[in-house]
Amino acid sequence: MKYTRDLPEDATQDVVDATAEHVRDHLASIADSDDDPATRADDVRVRTERRDGRIWVLGELDAEPDAPYLKADFDPYAGVPEELRALAVDDEVNDER
Repeated sequence: MKYTRDLPEDATQDVVDATAEHVRDHLASIADSDDDPATRADDVRVRTERRDGRIWVLGELDAEPDAPYLKADFDPYAGVPEELRALAVDDEVNDER
């Protein structure tokens, strides 16, 4: 998996570092079935490049997404009591929950 963020060329080192941490956490969390970024954080490779007047923060992880919300059979309403559900409308099939 790859994930990239870009920053203005004049971004401070603190902003670059925070963005690198965000990239690492994002990739690590979606590769973990519990959505825990700490589990795979050491496996994420993050680097920065300066090009086209921007700072690019690039992350890579040799893994497939494993977070439940990224799987085809994920049901966001599973386990949510009916009274707590907001109305959602699928315009394509006119399906209301």
